Amino acid sequence: MQNYWNETEAAQISSDLDMRVYTSRLLGKDMNLVMHGGGNTSVKSQVNGEDILYVKGSGWDLETIEPAGFAPVKLDALLKM
Repeated sequence: MQNYWNETEAAQISSDLDMRVYTSRLLGKDMNLVMHGGGNTSVKSQVNGEDILYVKGSGWDLETIEPAGFAPVKLDALLKM
């Protein structure tokens, strides 16, 4: 397995969601790890004092995913379910 991590690129990332986009794309580059369009990644973050879980949406390819490909869910509401 090739390591695609780039310390310089990673150091420029400032948010949890952007880091998850970056790492998801790295995973998506290796077809031995994910099938085209497949795979799931998520990240918990705080936005305006609220815990948010960003979950990769269906139909997004890990190799090319954008921040809009992650659905934000309020963690408190999710835990109540």
